[in-house]
Amino acid sequence: MSGRGRFAWVNPFVTLAIAVLIGWGCVIGAREVLHGLDVGMLNNRKGPDVYLVERPMIFWALIVFYTTAIVVSAGMSVLLAAIALRSLFGRRA
Repeated sequence: MSGRGRFAWVNPFVTLAIAVLIGWGCVIGAREVLHGLDVGMLNNRKGPDVYLVERPMIFWALIVFYTTAIVVSAGMSVLLAAIALRSLFGRRA
């Protein structure tokens, strides 16, 4: 047996699964942000909704915050997927 162990292939699949889950969360979040921009309301499930007409500064601050979080999460998802695919299909030593 090599030094990598018997189940060394499991780790890249787990990493790829995490990347897919993060990516799926990014898709869901992006759809929510686009829906909020379309309707002019952010649905706050644990408190009062934020309407563009009533509180424009809070609305736009939340849109920017959510969008930044989605972009950073998407970048992390792409990075994890690249690492996992490199481990799976990369050159073996």
